Amino acid sequence: MGSLRTLFLAVYASNSIIRALFLPLCYLTLSSPFALAITWYFGFGSTIQKFIPVNFSWFDLLPQFALSAVFLLLPTRLLSGSSKPIKSQDGKRRVQSLPYWIPGARHLGSIIFGGEEWLNGVRESSITGIIAYNAAGSKHNILLSDSLLRQLYENWHSLEVPDSNRIALLRNAFNLPKAMESRYQEHHQEISKVTETEIYAGATKNNLITASLRILSESLPDFVTFNSSIVDQMQWERVSNVELINGTSEAECDLFTLLNEFCCNAILPPIVGAQFAESYQLLATDLATFNQRFWPIALGLPRLSPIQGLPGAALAQKRLLQNFKRLFGELSNPPVRRVPADDESVSGEEDTDADMATPLSKLNELFTTHELPMGVRASIALHLVHGIYSEVVPLVFWTVLHLYSSSSPKDAQNLAESPVQRIKAETKNWAQAIQPPSIHPSFPAPPEIRFGSATEALTSTAFPYLRSCINESRRLHKCSVSTYKVKQPLTLKEDGLARPGEQEQWELDVGSYIDIGLSESLISSSGAIHSSPTTFKPDRFIHTPVLSSILSPTDQTEPYKTALLIALVAGITQLWDIAPAPKKSFLDHIQEAGNEAAIGTAALSGEQKAARDEANREKEDGKRKDAKWVVPKAVDGADVRVPRGDVRVRVRRREGLPAGRVTGRIG
Repeated sequence: MGSLRTLFLAVYASNSIIRALFLPLCYLTLSSPFALAITWYFGFGSTIQKFIPVNFSWFDLLPQFALSAVFLLLPTRLLSGSSKPIKSQDGKRRVQSLPYWIPGARHLGSIIFGGEEWLNGVRESSITGIIAYNAAGSKHNILLSDSLLRQLYENWHSLEVPDSNRIALLRNAFNLPKAMESRYQEHHQEISKVTETEIYAGATKNNLITASLRILSESLPDFVTFNSSIVDQMQWERVSNVELINGTSEAECDLFTLLNEFCCNAILPPIVGAQFAESYQLLATDLATFNQRFWPIALGLPRLSPIQGLPGAALAQKRLLQNFKRLFGELSNPPVRRVPADDESVSGEEDTDADMATPLSKLNELFTTHELPMGVRASIALHLVHGIYSEVVPLVFWTVLHLYSSSSPKDAQNLAESPVQRIKAETKNWAQAIQPPSIHPSFPAPPEIRFGSATEALTSTAFPYLRSCINESRRLHKCSVSTYKVKQPLTLKEDGLARPGEQEQWELDVGSYIDIGLSESLISSSGAIHSSPTTFKPDRFIHTPVLSSILSPTDQTEPYKTALLIALVAGITQLWDIAPAPKKSFLDHIQEAGNEAAIGTAALSGEQKAARDEANREKEDGKRKDAKWVVPKAVDGADVRVPRGDVRVRVRRREGLPAGRVTGRIG
């Protein structure tokens, strides 16, 4: 089956006619049932039937359709499959397109309805490291070899981002006003330069990571508070359906929802401002909802399309843009502080987001200089924030899920050498977890954690095992759709696969496309390059270099995002133990409801309560032993695949932490 991600590629990286007709055809298809109903209501159906013979049957036309298809499609397939590679005088070969059936459309239907599955089949049968398909007049090159992809990055100056792709994403997914597209193109280079300077380069990158580490030090001990009252829970617990097990020592919750809210609390305030993140309580939830249905929104599909979750994602997009407009309004016109003369509890010295230097406040200075409307500022800000969120948060989820599921006692031969234990040992000096002394024996103090320097997280040689786990998650779940256009003559060299010792030179046509995102996915999932490509192997990249398909050498954002991933995964593994939650049957839910009703109507004696708790404990121990990890199906997000459904897990505080107290170490 194809996907909306490859449909976006087929539409907006194709010719202008398809781009112009796509949305009108979508609206026509959605309105066709209503048009048929109106036609039937006004009697036009009977009028049309007068022109159809009484003895007419559609079955009479089937032989004609079959013969026409054979005489039209078969010669097309034979002619397109028999074309010989064209060589220039210096021995360079042009990349020939794959055989096709339908003239004109060519491979448009294959990439729409087949998607990556179709390309996987092509990859398995190909004897070269590069193939090409033609989407109704637009030639797309696909690289199947990491050496060719590495050469492409070395000649990055020969490529450019197609305007149709970039503008389509900004217009549809981030609601850039159509009238402002030309102004955005005019200032695009300045915006990119400020973004790189204020987030991904030098001291500012270090400062942002340091701020996130400080937030993590404060919030990680409260990852799960074990409070039964929703009022006393943290905001990430309130949305993750927390259920206490065995008193206050274990809690059951939805893992992705918990991590989504918790990670956003750590990584977004340094970028957008602490007050904005605090006042916009739905920020993490709206980003997740928007990201899960990113591609139908990016295609511009109507919100009433028969796609599950699309109306909610459209509303989340609307709320995000409205709140970012509000933020830029406050940054441009800071609210005046008013302190009542007789109110000593208000000092008037509280800082607002306008007082604190953040990347968005720096961008706002540029926006103000060029007098860009608030709608344009909100679109650009959402694009920036979503670009960080859509990679970091899903990768945290997949990495944590794979680490703990592969560290299960049933799967790990030696629990001390399990992935989680190895990460704990590798990061314990940098992410130092401590159990402080208790003030009173009845009230144990919560654990503490302090992180080392942000520079260590940015060092590419630090934490090799943890980095290998993160890169393995990237390999399995990365789903970029980045596409570039060849603007200058470009030649790639490849050692002959059919005839060893020979070298082929491929000349890419100027004006053709290179689907880098699809190329990365095909290389990462290739059995010829990776052993057991569908299996998570945490140590895969410890002694093996990470391929260009996983870490792009031209990606300026990777060090910052990887440092955040290291801090989040290391902190969670140092403080928390996570296990699969037992699957509950319908009878279990009925029994739990009956127990709650019984407790509410009758007071139990001490012996009865102890007997009940002991029976429940034995039952829970049996369920815990039988619980199994279930990896949910992954669906396409904007940059990394996201789980289709959530995973119920049980979370406990890690036992055996060293005693003591940690002083501030972040810096």
